[in-house]
Amino acid sequence: MPPSISEKSPAFIATLCCLLSAFAYTGMNACMRQLTLLNADPFWAICCREAVTTSLAGLWLVYRRSLGLPTLPPRPTLIRILLIAVLVEVVANVCQQWSLGVLGLAVLVPTVFGSMIISGAVLGRVWLGERVSLRTTFAIVVLIGSLSLLSLGAQGVASPGSEAVRPATILLAIGLICFAGVVFATMTAVIRHSVTGPALPAAVAFLVPLMGVVGLGPICIARLGAVGLWNTPPDQLLFMAVAGVCNLIGFVALIHGLQRTTVVHANVLNASQVAMAAIAGVFLFQESPNPSLVIGVVLSIAGILGVDRPVEARDEIVPP
Repeated sequence: MPPSISEKSPAFIATLCCLLSAFAYTGMNACMRQLTLLNADPFWAICCREAVTTSLAGLWLVYRRSLGLPTLPPRPTLIRILLIAVLVEVVANVCQQWSLGVLGLAVLVPTVFGSMIISGAVLGRVWLGERVSLRTTFAIVVLIGSLSLLSLGAQGVASPGSEAVRPATILLAIGLICFAGVVFATMTAVIRHSVTGPALPAAVAFLVPLMGVVGLGPICIARLGAVGLWNTPPDQLLFMAVAGVCNLIGFVALIHGLQRTTVVHANVLNASQVAMAAIAGVFLFQESPNPSLVIGVVLSIAGILGVDRPVEARDEIVPP
């Protein structure tokens, strides 16, 4: 008989989880891109998306609690998760959503993943003691080159409904999304450190978006007022809800992947979004490709594929 999923290697399960995460996050990013075209407020779009994710993950924790099972992690781990979650939700996600309206999917996703893998390799080496080989170092150099080309390519990207933007605005968006990538990589390292210890994946999937609701809710009320929030168009609410479901699927799958593999490997697998986002940007949103963009995306994929796959033995300490 063929082995069951539970009998397969942690690396195999990690691959499935991270690829599922990539598909789900591509769907989420497509919804968030559509929200920029619908002129949705970026703070409110993220807050609603995270509210959906928080509610669904919270129901699972309530169910676990009713069975007498543990839910939240110990206080030191809880504080660590909450601190990085505030930075991710209130700063990095807002930077990404605003930049998405400027750059489009085809540029934004490879840019954020390039910066994530570069900073993730550094964090994995310094904090988690994960090896960064010569091959991975070379791949990082390629990724740095791809980011430069994507910055140039962003100036030629346009889609229906998008206004022309100044080069300075494009450079600002590139800078913000690179910063967001560093924050996301830090969160990835924190999550891996937590879920290979006492934290449950469901608890992390609840706590991180919860900080988005808590942190962005008051900002949304101040910006739009209660009446403005109540009068959110139905089409915007629909895309926010779908984005929230995709966000939960992608986040939970990524967390389970991080239980079973290194930060760099998880980022590499999840970065298959680069190709998916480029295709979605061109075919769904009519983002116009140009030579710098195409070469930048190709170099991003090459750099991602060039990062070393971890040795199987490094994936052994994984709770189910």
